[in-house]
Amino acid sequence: MLTSLRDGSRAALAELPVPIRLLREVFVVAVRRCFAGRDPREITGYVRDLLSRRGMPTDGVEAREAEAVIRTALGELELVAGIPDERRVDTMIVVVGDLARAEAVDSDAALFEALVEHAERRVARFEPAPNGRPWSRKRPR
Repeated sequence: MLTSLRDGSRAALAELPVPIRLLREVFVVAVRRCFAGRDPREITGYVRDLLSRRGMPTDGVEAREAEAVIRTALGELELVAGIPDERRVDTMIVVVGDLARAEAVDSDAALFEALVEHAERRVARFEPAPNGRPWSRKRPR
């Protein structure tokens, strides 16, 4: 999952047996670590920069929806009303992937690993794996 998010490959991510809940929790943890307590205009600026880097319009529907999805992770749940689930998931993948690349460049990659582990703990509190045990990914040896 980490490789798929860092590489921005939705196709590779879709092939993995990763619960969508884990993606949502990684997204929430990442957004809160980056934007909690900050001026909402910083989110607007981040979204513009992100879309610009991706060659997308920075002032259209995509920008408004991406900002709404990010702000939802900060508690403004009503903002995503009307945004289809698939576009929300796409936005989460793009944002987490972007933040993962930023973490790898700006800091120790272990920081992003800690973010995912935090999200896994959140998922395990609410959703057991199909085998009935708390969900967790296999650790590399």
